[in-house]
Amino acid sequence: MRLHRFYYPFSAGFDETIIISDDKAHYIRNVLRIKCGRYVRLFNHQKQEYKAQITAINKKSVEIHLQEIIKPISSSKLNITLVQSLSKGERMDYTVQKATELGINTIQPITSEYGEVKLKEKRLEKKLKHWQNIAISASEQSFRVDIPKILAPISIQEYAKSSRIGLFLEPNEKTTIQKIAQNQWQTFDIAIGPEGGWSKNDLKQLNTCGLHGIQFGPRILRTETMAPAILASIHSLWGDFV
Repeated sequence: MRLHRFYYPFSAGFDETIIISDDKAHYIRNVLRIKCGRYVRLFNHQKQEYKAQITAINKKSVEIHLQEIIKPISSSKLNITLVQSLSKGERMDYTVQKATELGINTIQPITSEYGEVKLKEKRLEKKLKHWQNIAISASEQSFRVDIPKILAPISIQEYAKSSRIGLFLEPNEKTTIQKIAQNQWQTFDIAIGPEGGWSKNDLKQLNTCGLHGIQFGPRILRTETMAPAILASIHSLWGDFV
């Protein structure tokens, strides 16, 4: 039987016992209803993973004994930052989830001229925590031990102040992903526009900071479809799928 796999920021080693006492304990005890004596897989922020046994379940905590070191799968060999224009609700959630499954290193949300989503300061912290939790869940599911970092949103103007390496998606560009693949970048950015597309101003900013515009086939994809589609293509051409 496949073992449940969890992330928890513990600092302990082989043959030690840790105590989980937050929402994760509630999830193990009340949602999954895992019984005492069962085995799970547990990994932490130090990229350590263990087969572990639940030794006690209390009202507010779960005790887990780390019994066997598990060699984790390798992190993606490509260090990619997804520069994603903010999208509404579940669309942004989907982007974070699928980009995490496909090995993204960092997600930098941005605001752009035609973007409809503007986060107020009061909602920002809650949203960032929500997206980070989605990334954690996707890492648990996909057997990653490295969890991508979700950065606070910035404007496209602020993003373009620094010199960048990478690409942006734009249907009117002539360059294809096959041509860009010849660069064999190892650390780079991918910028994806909002539902309304990039404005002329946005495109000027992206070109000025050093990104290369590419088109991605004849069909216009939704903003939440673009990240998993382009990441899968990149990994097929010169990343983890080769």
